[in-house]
Amino acid sequence: MTGTETAAVAALRNLLADAFTRLIEHVDQLTDGLTDAAAGYRPTTQANSIAWLLWHSARVQDIQIAQIAGVEQVWTREGWVDRFGLDLPAQDSGYGHGPNEVAKVKAPPQLLAGYYRDVHRLTLGYLGGVTAQELARVVDTQWDPPVTASVRVVSILDDCAQHLGQAAYLRGIAPAT
Repeated sequence: MTGTETAAVAALRNLLADAFTRLIEHVDQLTDGLTDAAAGYRPTTQANSIAWLLWHSARVQDIQIAQIAGVEQVWTREGWVDRFGLDLPAQDSGYGHGPNEVAKVKAPPQLLAGYYRDVHRLTLGYLGGVTAQELARVVDTQWDPPVTASVRVVSILDDCAQHLGQAAYLRGIAPAT
């Protein structure tokens, strides 16, 4: 690898770390002073709650980063599944949840933030070691074209940013408690 390529990979690592750090900063802003009641607020029975959005965002990041990094999910490795004690399958991520499943995701804001912070550490650990070859590695052949690690990382960023934006909107319209 040339010096220019090495510098480019270092710049990319920094860019990705900055992008994911902005996500955790949003989580901290969202949960600062958030009450349990506001975390569970749903404007309609069909809507997601702040708690569900934060949990789901952390779960999809955890599942997908762990998969491409080849490590166990923080959810199970660090005992978050037991701390949350949700009435859902242990490996559930929230994908495809309807109103009844969304209603089952109840957690104090600091528990949600703590889990998200652990997932963030996992993500930064993975990103700190990525190489150009790693980012080009195919991680999912079920799509055409096959999904590379870089495409998966961008997809995770996009999904999490959207869900955290939705949570911020809900925080803004939630009744004061």
